[in-house]
Amino acid sequence: MPMPMRKLLATVLATPLALLPLNAAAEDLAARIALLEQQIAELKALVTDERAVGAATRAEVEAIRPTRKGTRLGYGGYIQLDAITSRYSEGKPSNDLVDDFLVSSLIPVEPESGNGDPATSTKLHAQSSRFFFTTQTATEQGSIDTRIELDFMLSPGGDERISNSWNPRLRHAYINWDMGAGRSLLAGQSWSTFFNVGALPDLLDFVGPVSTIFVRQPQIRWTEGKLQFALENPATRIDELSATGVNRRLDNAETLPDMIARYNGSQGDLNWTFAAMGRQLGYESRFSSGEKLASDETWGYGLSIAGKWQLDNGDLRFMLNQGSALGRYMGLNTFDDGYIDSNGDIDTIAQWGAMLAYQHNWSSQWRSTFALSASAADNPSISEYATAGQLAKRYESAHANLNWLPHPGLQLGGELIYARKEVEDGRSGDLSRLQFAMKYAF
Repeated sequence: MPMPMRKLLATVLATPLALLPLNAAAEDLAARIALLEQQIAELKALVTDERAVGAATRAEVEAIRPTRKGTRLGYGGYIQLDAITSRYSEGKPSNDLVDDFLVSSLIPVEPESGNGDPATSTKLHAQSSRFFFTTQTATEQGSIDTRIELDFMLSPGGDERISNSWNPRLRHAYINWDMGAGRSLLAGQSWSTFFNVGALPDLLDFVGPVSTIFVRQPQIRWTEGKLQFALENPATRIDELSATGVNRRLDNAETLPDMIARYNGSQGDLNWTFAAMGRQLGYESRFSSGEKLASDETWGYGLSIAGKWQLDNGDLRFMLNQGSALGRYMGLNTFDDGYIDSNGDIDTIAQWGAMLAYQHNWSSQWRSTFALSASAADNPSISEYATAGQLAKRYESAHANLNWLPHPGLQLGGELIYARKEVEDGRSGDLSRLQFAMKYAF
């Protein structure tokens, strides 16, 4: 056979033998592909199961928390700088908190030994700046709203020498369930139902008139149209009097919350409220062994009428308070709720307060507020307790300001403040103050 023919024949015969490893590789590849397809199918089934479980879990969560859907978030607040110069007729106050805002109970009175020397102080701070965060959720049962609000007043941790840092302070933290048709349920910390916030004058001072109701506290409040009913946190401050001194006690020995009812009325341009309050006051003294030494509980009451009358170029705001235990509700606890008599019983202290304020709008950018207020208490007889003469008897205050609003949210203003304190034995002291402030609300 010729050589070329031999080579051709050898090539033809060798080809099937060479393809044998290739066939084996193809079969192995097919097996691997089949295995991968099986694993992918198993993974798909597992993912489907996990999604089903996840959907079921989310459904359970949504059933528990149906308000998660459709929640709208909000925030706001303001930044404010206060610059305050104060003159005290009877010397430097023992607590410099009164340098930040008007705390009339801290105004020094003349010493028993004679007249005190006047003192002047200047303070700049931004502690009244605040921030709030809100949510609003529409549900089939009504709107569920929440609010949490913080500022930096009255907080510890401040250091004027180095950092001027101040701890946040809780102002508001509440849930309000608005069911529609004027019906709602509020639970949390907010302004007391006894306080008509709309009657508070537009002043630069953080609190304002000495006679105003001014309390935020935990509560449960039911609103039914123009009527409101609330159970609010109780707290008793009473005086323990003796021949040597006055011991102020905060025992928290009450068994019932403060009970408040309020009616919100209106007539034309006049909006007003009438609020009534019943309070249980209590104290308890024990030996070191735990055995009860003395205790007592009694009831006090409070009434408040407040409102705002809208005028052509401003408004007129008013407040009248009266009761036997207004105590901490009025003027930042300028008077105590009562005192412990010689028999160990609590006697309440009758009190009253009145405020009138006029706001005038000079133009769209300029406005002023003028406010007068006074309060008084019927303290126990000095003849019965030698230290009763130290108890505050009367407070008075006057405010006048001028505010400029060059841009929405931006306010610059100045305010003159005069306040006077008188104690039961006739001694007194006064405060004169000039305050400037710049604020931007966002």
